[in-house]
Amino acid sequence: MICEVLNNILPQTIASAIKFLNADKLYELRIRGGKPVSVGYGRGYYYLARHGTTDSPDNALIAREEDVREIVMRACDKSLYAVNDRICAGFITVKGGIRIGISGETVFEGNRIKTVKNFTAVNVRIPHEVIGCAESIINSLRSPHGYFSALIVSPPGAGKTTLLRDLARLSSSDKQVKNVLIADERDEIAASYCGKNTLNVGINSDVVSACTKEYAFINAVRAMRPDIIVTDELCGESDVAAVVNAIASGVCVFASVHADSHMRLADMPVWESALKNKSFKRFIDVSARNGPGTVDGIYDENFVAVR
Repeated sequence: MICEVLNNILPQTIASAIKFLNADKLYELRIRGGKPVSVGYGRGYYYLARHGTTDSPDNALIAREEDVREIVMRACDKSLYAVNDRICAGFITVKGGIRIGISGETVFEGNRIKTVKNFTAVNVRIPHEVIGCAESIINSLRSPHGYFSALIVSPPGAGKTTLLRDLARLSSSDKQVKNVLIADERDEIAASYCGKNTLNVGINSDVVSACTKEYAFINAVRAMRPDIIVTDELCGESDVAAVVNAIASGVCVFASVHADSHMRLADMPVWESALKNKSFKRFIDVSARNGPGTVDGIYDENFVAVR
């Protein structure tokens, strides 16, 4: 399905070139107007040539400026207005959980972004479902009454979303857990499309997508009565506050944040209250050191290693 989606949104020259790649190893396409196309492939970055990858930009495909706009227009079915709220947030998500990051000229109205125009580059990020990747860590998250709230800490592109997705799948099949709710703000965890999950998030999981974490957490705790809430990429005071409030209400939370390691959180003012209250009982450091999804360590609320 991923190859079909890419073929539908990419210009023909780029779509033809990636057919020479192993789709299981392709995780990112960077397309900049007037510049060589680059790919995240396997464990590194390369340039995209007509028949595969190359180390030299001189041998790479050069994206046209109109290619960037064409990708954005195809991704939104030629209706920028319909997805303008997503564009203002810097991305569009399409079928299969493919997220297209967008660069361009922002248009402000007062203190609020009204839209983005004159697109200059896109970053096409391709999710990969790795069933069973969380099996090695899930026992470290178990508590006497279910699971400890856990925060996955990793740099961008290290596999945290893939790990979260499998945690949702495993925990929703646990006899001690009745309901898992996924707050999928960017449609990357479950990759919902037209109301249907296209990735495996477990048999007792419900998905709230395309909304802020604050909205999802407040309304979900009231309406869906989840045992566990799973969400990705906490960013800013409102996200952290929503999660901390949910945990204080007795809900377990599996979440993620961008940072080099759990030790970095102490340097971020937004995390001061959560760390002081010991809201999260487990911190999981993840990197791409030995490939995406490498677990470098698991720590308790006092930053003491438990594995």
